[in-house]
Amino acid sequence: MKEHYMCTHTFLSEEGQKAFEDASLNMTDREIFTMMKNEKAEMLGHWRGDADFFFCHWYAEDEDAIIDTLDKVGFNSLMNTLPNKMSLFVSSDKLTDMTMAELVNSE
Repeated sequence: MKEHYMCTHTFLSEEGQKAFEDASLNMTDREIFTMMKNEKAEMLGHWRGDADFFFCHWYAEDEDAIIDTLDKVGFNSLMNTLPNKMSLFVSSDKLTDMTMAELVNSE
């Protein structure tokens, strides 16, 4: 069963950050999301600022599925990844009108 994860990714070096940017900055959003999707894990969101870390929302079977996906595309060697399983995922585009208590107990 897949679950939601928030991952903090931190580049291992400036060279790693440059390699990541060289590989990804000319890709479309669709290409990136397609590349980061397989039967065990898929990236659903990506937040990045100017710092040497960034965040991604994943839907995956487990933490290893995320790491394996990053490894297959060559990004795992460029960054450390800290996956955190989220027991509750609420989104403004999927409203249920349930209370937070009801949502927690429905998981």
